[in-house]
Amino acid sequence: MISICRSNGLIAVDKKAAQVLFLDPDTLETLSYIGNMPVLPHELAIDHERGLAFIPAFGDGVHGDNPNPNHFVSIIDLESRTRVADIDLTPLQAPHTLRFGPDGLLYVCCENSSAVAVIDPQAKVVTAVLSTNSSNSHRLTILPQRQLILTENEEDATLSVIRIGEDAACRMINLPAPVAGIEHLPNEKFVVVTNALRPSLFLMDVEAGELRQEISLKHHRKPAQVVRLSPGGQWLLVVGGLEPVVTLISLPQWDQYPVTVGKKPMDATFRPDGTTVIVANEEDGTLTEISLLTRKSIRTVKAGAGCETLGFF
Repeated sequence: MISICRSNGLIAVDKKAAQVLFLDPDTLETLSYIGNMPVLPHELAIDHERGLAFIPAFGDGVHGDNPNPNHFVSIIDLESRTRVADIDLTPLQAPHTLRFGPDGLLYVCCENSSAVAVIDPQAKVVTAVLSTNSSNSHRLTILPQRQLILTENEEDATLSVIRIGEDAACRMINLPAPVAGIEHLPNEKFVVVTNALRPSLFLMDVEAGELRQEISLKHHRKPAQVVRLSPGGQWLLVVGGLEPVVTLISLPQWDQYPVTVGKKPMDATFRPDGTTVIVANEEDGTLTEISLLTRKSIRTVKAGAGCETLGFF
């Protein structure tokens, strides 16, 4: 039996069709959509207080091969379910991961510009540009208690550490290999970074700037990409991207539970009540919902042409 979590809605970014989907949060049925999004919509950040979603337009390529980078972050009104504005980041290019900081501002990795754009969500303007002192900046995580932004700089094999309120990285953390994704653990002492060369995770000590452990992903044959922490901090989800499997890792035990999903899983969102997690499978245009109690898939549904990210509101 599927556990139901009452939410206002579920939004999904359909990258392959350049559209935004609104889904029934219980049945996962597609209810409506916004088409003709700037090319190509990638990730997602939700401003629950203002009822807005922010979606960056990365360009028509992929990481490391994006010949026509874009420079917009689109704003979606979640009540009217309409696109209400586009924030122009020019001269910054290829906006990717974006997260809200403890100061209420939105921080956006601009990959091709090796910088983080700071957006005031109320004024809908860029208020600052933070240098990462790297050759690119792929994804980021924000440590609210420590007032830190950490970007992972994939090919550089570094993390940039930026103190909120300052305009550039205050230090760099060297990694053992190129990386692809990043997430911080609940106590903010460690960040987990995915190894881009083989199926493993780097557990990095933030303060010391040192590798504490390399954790092999036992059920993956290829490198993973995205890592996501559940709302209560009990689960870490590792998404492969290159193979139809994700791994749920229980914390703090670090036990690993593989779950088969669709083709090219890209990202996921946890239900607010922590009962399930929904994985977006970009290649086959499906969503797979996984029970956190049984660590098994409970349903797979069609959703758009190929979604990358999604979130409850």
